[in-house]
Amino acid sequence: MIHERRQAHFYASVALACILPLGFLASLLLRPSYGPVESTAVEIFDQFGFGASPSSREENISQSMDWKVGSIPLRGEALKPTGEKPALLAITPQRAIQQPDVLVYWQAGDQASTEALADDALFLGSLVGESRREFELTSAIRGKAGNLLIYSQGKDKVLAALPLPAEMTTPN
Repeated sequence: MIHERRQAHFYASVALACILPLGFLASLLLRPSYGPVESTAVEIFDQFGFGASPSSREENISQSMDWKVGSIPLRGEALKPTGEKPALLAITPQRAIQQPDVLVYWQAGDQASTEALADDALFLGSLVGESRREFELTSAIRGKAGNLLIYSQGKDKVLAALPLPAEMTTPN
């Protein structure tokens, strides 16, 4: 009985040694190829706050400002309202902020504490990777000076308080 099982395992091993490489090659040759994102997906990117194409960005910028979070420079741009789009604040990190769950808050006033997140801070959204993110300037923010708070939810710590003058929150 052992001899019969050994023969069965031998033939199964030979069959697998022939079939598996052929299956691997077939899967490489038959895999689907995905092209670039179609223009119909623009609405999805807009919904989650990712910026428009670079050609349309330049004409909508009313103010711009540069900050630093640690050693990472951030570029902030105030975007004019266009059509159905409200006034936006775009933030582009030059490199990814190496902190867990980076979130952006806005707090009114001249100075904000970096000790803890204030109760009156307004949540704007997350800041992930190097992607440009656009945050809507709500009526509570428009025309007011304040601070952008870069907050790490994973560390429960305010990483930086960046001054945001009233010119950056006033739509033109």
